[in-house]
Amino acid sequence: MDKHDLNVVDDKIWESENQATLYVNKLYQDNMPGMSLGVNSGLTDEATSSSESVTNLLYGFVTPNILDAVTVLHKDKYQLIRRINICIEGLRNSGLEENLKAPIIGQALFFRALRYWEFVRMYGGVPMVVDVQDPFTEDLNVPRSKTSESINKIIADLDQAIASLPVDWSLSSDQGRITSGAAAAFKARILLTWASPLFNPQNKQDRWQSAYDASNKAVELLGQMSVPRALNPDFSKIFTGEALSDVEAVIYRRFSADAGNDYTSSWEGSVRPPSAGGNGGFNPTWELVKSFPMANGKLIDEVDSGYDSTYFWKNRDPRLYATIAYNGAEWSMNGRTQTRQWTYVRNIHENNRTPSTGFYCRKATNPTIAKENTSQTSTSWHELRYAEVLLNLAESANEIGRTNEALPLVRRIRERAGIESNGGTFGISETITKEQLRELIMIERSVEFAFENKRYWDLRRRLMYRNDLDNNVKMMNGKQRHGLETVVKSAWLRRITDATSPYVGWNRIDTVVFLGHVDINNSADYNTYFTTNYKVMEATVNSQVQRLNYISLYDFFAVTNSFIQSSPAVEQTKGWLNGTFDPLAE
Repeated sequence: MDKHDLNVVDDKIWESENQATLYVNKLYQDNMPGMSLGVNSGLTDEATSSSESVTNLLYGFVTPNILDAVTVLHKDKYQLIRRINICIEGLRNSGLEENLKAPIIGQALFFRALRYWEFVRMYGGVPMVVDVQDPFTEDLNVPRSKTSESINKIIADLDQAIASLPVDWSLSSDQGRITSGAAAAFKARILLTWASPLFNPQNKQDRWQSAYDASNKAVELLGQMSVPRALNPDFSKIFTGEALSDVEAVIYRRFSADAGNDYTSSWEGSVRPPSAGGNGGFNPTWELVKSFPMANGKLIDEVDSGYDSTYFWKNRDPRLYATIAYNGAEWSMNGRTQTRQWTYVRNIHENNRTPSTGFYCRKATNPTIAKENTSQTSTSWHELRYAEVLLNLAESANEIGRTNEALPLVRRIRERAGIESNGGTFGISETITKEQLRELIMIERSVEFAFENKRYWDLRRRLMYRNDLDNNVKMMNGKQRHGLETVVKSAWLRRITDATSPYVGWNRIDTVVFLGHVDINNSADYNTYFTTNYKVMEATVNSQVQRLNYISLYDFFAVTNSFIQSSPAVEQTKGWLNGTFDPLAE
């Protein structure tokens, strides 16, 4: 009659590989980043947001609701860290064979590093709790560590994870778990940010060297997998294919439409136009559209680029067509007869709805999904893919003067994108300088990772909100984001009133596009029907149209009052009310 309570975690589970693995499986569920496509895009030049907390942040208004958009330092996150610590401590003290428990501990260490990095990149140093605290005998009031100390502990966890994890998992049931290469790639991402101007105002070269070394190690380990990591040859299918068989997938979370509502993603429904079962959200800005190079690899403002501001879609980087839908763009989708997407004002085929910027986001969309199934799809989330590993390596190599090593890596990204070879240069001169390549790498990141929750972190770490990089990348502050409004010429707005017509109630333009009579690549044809106007997307406050003003105060955010009240030893961040903690103090 003496039964063991299966609802309580005790030391017995750490003596069993199977039970310990089940515990770690729950850590994956709780800590692996969820679907993050579109996240933070409204804080950048990718898209806009109507959220008051977001707009206040972007316009430099220091109001109480600012932290609603950014708060991550929370007791609930420390509860997750406590569960990770229980796993690490329990296994270290167990009698389980070392070769069995080491890879389990390695996975837990990775998640602890991930959780703490989530804090540090926003606040600098934080309380680093790495033991299982006893609330009855220990002081739970832990102060913030120096930022360097927090970074060192995170890197130490990742180093042990790299040493403990396999290069690849042999069992098919283990595919998708964190590998040594994945942990190394995440370490390289952290060290790249640690070397960037946000954390490294003195531009210490040893930090860039560490990022370079870590990136090289990641490339080495990922290359040793049974299926070595590489660039997926089809950029448009990185998120829509099976992540397990995607050679570009490094750290990812799978979803399955067959596994129930809790295991599906709804990105498809968030961005598709109404005619295809979506809400038409995350509308790209005109600034994002312009950032894509030409098919010949030249930036649009370069001499002889061939760019036409009216027919902006002609001869562009193929990634543009996989990321953005414009007026008349080819976009076939399951469940509708139209093969072109129209974004003109008062389009009856979209229930008279128009995307706010004049563009739809089509990043990571799957045209085979039926319009009635867009809210529950198998679209995977790639937290870190091989393209980032290469660009992280390129950036760190360039910063330590290895521009000759960095250049081929950027060209590999462009080659996969489908940019014209031009004798193997892919539009990048052999004589490019360190400063020019730095700028080009950031442009490449902006188009390669559009809507992948990378842009905001790049703008922060490079201080690009308030600093220019070079001639082609100017600071964000002082700018306004724009949309492109496509207006139908008045002659084609006349409504069809003939009751015998199958198109009664439609405007003439709705019939014309439905019947496929508009050739957008014929300038005379396009000009017959449409005109375009630029529009400012920024909010109006007190009769004043705003401009971006992301202030230096936001380099490191405030700890919420509720957190400080529960942990009085935690200092407030310098610059905020009563702040004394300097995130940059040595």
